[in-house]
Amino acid sequence: MKEFRYSALTGSGQTVTGIRQAPDPEQLAADLMEQGLVLLRSKPTLSLFSGSRRIKRRDLRDFTQHMATCLGAGVTAVAAIEDFQRQSEGVFGEILADIRNDITSGTQIDEAFARHPEVFSPVYLSLVASGQRSGALDEVFQELVDFLEWTDSLRAQTTQALIYPAILAVGIIGLFLLMMLFVIPRFRSIFEGIDMELPTLTVRVMSLGMFMGHWWWLIFGTIGVLVFGARLLFATERGALWRDRLLLKLPVVSSFLLKISLSRFSKTFSMIFASGVDLLRTLDLMQGVVGNRVMGAQLERIRHRVAGGETLTAAFADADLFPPLVQRLVSVGEKTGSLDTSLRKASEYLDKEIPRDLKKAFTIFEAVIIAILGVMVCVAALALLMPIMSIKAGT
Repeated sequence: MKEFRYSALTGSGQTVTGIRQAPDPEQLAADLMEQGLVLLRSKPTLSLFSGSRRIKRRDLRDFTQHMATCLGAGVTAVAAIEDFQRQSEGVFGEILADIRNDITSGTQIDEAFARHPEVFSPVYLSLVASGQRSGALDEVFQELVDFLEWTDSLRAQTTQALIYPAILAVGIIGLFLLMMLFVIPRFRSIFEGIDMELPTLTVRVMSLGMFMGHWWWLIFGTIGVLVFGARLLFATERGALWRDRLLLKLPVVSSFLLKISLSRFSKTFSMIFASGVDLLRTLDLMQGVVGNRVMGAQLERIRHRVAGGETLTAAFADADLFPPLVQRLVSVGEKTGSLDTSLRKASEYLDKEIPRDLKKAFTIFEAVIIAILGVMVCVAALALLMPIMSIKAGT
């Protein structure tokens, strides 16, 4: 499926532009003809991997807030989309123009949105579809605003948790390279002029410095190849599954990441199920929401068991990534018919636990980094001071 930027002629003689996905230009022309539009010209857009094709999360959140406000005030969906499209630039503005043209031509709102999966996630589209059926689109868009804000907050916490160790790791590596490539070579030239046997630790540290100074290009090249290979591996389904399984075994980090995935599951499940989406479809959506392939695989097994006639409580019983609290709330919610309320409580509980785990992880990372820095400084100091102390002792 390719994406095309097109210009088309309406029945009234007006020219409209937009972006739409189609296998080829011929199919694009046929799709537009069904909407009463005559294709004038089209060309493929840039790759989705290009930075110019990205839609900012803030743009999507602002658009969703705009729709919730306008629909709640009685403004029609077409007019609300057109108003926001006028103040939007670039790709997002063109996509909104395409959606507006589709709706004007008779396409349902949820179908018009669904033609742009690169912008609107499956969860977003499912909620819009449920709002379309129930006639409560304004309420659905307001729920989506709350959901997007919550998602951004969770993303910010996760980013903070990942950036801090990365900065510390870069600091350690930078200090290590400074010592090996600049400090140690200066002392080596001094010690070479002294006729004495150097301590073993000094010899090994200097040998490491000489190796890194001579073969630095090979070292950095190997690291680059390994990083590139890891990215290719993790881009595959098996590689991503292996990575997520490894992350769930790491001390401290695993607890934090697991609670993030559980919070995503609880919050999103509660919101979607409350909007009227059926249970099996909700479980389908959850597999891509939790952000962990291992948990996604467990949710897939749960869905198959529920589709086979088992209760949700029984299906969750063997899912070890879901703690007893979540399983208990699922059981209570299923028995009382308030599954959305029970999982909303689980999400609220997990949202309080995540900052605590984040603080705990920071404390442990700080301790580990200080220990590593201390060992590095001690080894370097001993390697440089031991020959000097030997010279003083000899004199």
